[in-house]
Amino acid sequence: MSVALILGAGSRIGKGLAYKFSENGCKVALGSRSGSSEKPEGSISIQVDVTKPAEVKAAFAKSEQEFGAPVNIVVYNVAAWSPLPEKGAPFSLPTEQFVADMNAGALGAYTALQESVAAFKRVAADKPKVFIATSNLLGVSPPSIPMFALGNQKHNLAYFIQAGNKAYSGADFRFYLASQVSSEGSNPNGELSPEAHGTVYWNLIQRAEKGGWDIRFIKDGSILVEN
Repeated sequence: MSVALILGAGSRIGKGLAYKFSENGCKVALGSRSGSSEKPEGSISIQVDVTKPAEVKAAFAKSEQEFGAPVNIVVYNVAAWSPLPEKGAPFSLPTEQFVADMNAGALGAYTALQESVAAFKRVAADKPKVFIATSNLLGVSPPSIPMFALGNQKHNLAYFIQAGNKAYSGADFRFYLASQVSSEGSNPNGELSPEAHGTVYWNLIQRAEKGGWDIRFIKDGSILVEN
């Protein structure tokens, strides 16, 4: 039995992942600021603010306590976007707001990664040990001025994921940055598919080999680019 913790388990992608994982025999903990009301049978809902390290740590502990095994699948599905007060001015966002966005969309992942690695070290050898960060093209592209704060979050996530791959290259730990794109490899323009995320994430979890860290997939659930 695998234990999956989804941080940022919202009503679209998060919920879709929860049902996909549950259908495939996982025990699932859905972590969100408000607590998920709709969830698969046998799963649990955990109220967690990812900007607070103590709450992230508590979510891992509660998942293990409820299901009797360490978490071995983690999805970081959190992002924050604030429009720039002054169009075209990347540094016009108030510092407090920029820091708040970064704490939610990126720095919260640091604690989640710490807890994931600690949990993975205690997971049975025959189970997958996978951390997936939901992203978009901002994480692997030059700066976008209108999306300045969000782009910084996604670049941080990309850096974290690459660091995990490098540091644990000899271990059975896998780290992926997953982004849905259009069939041409560009922004999907609002066509985000929970079903595609579920298919791709589950396939990544079940892989025999690590493969690349930068995963870009399209609406039908197939991988377009892998680096």
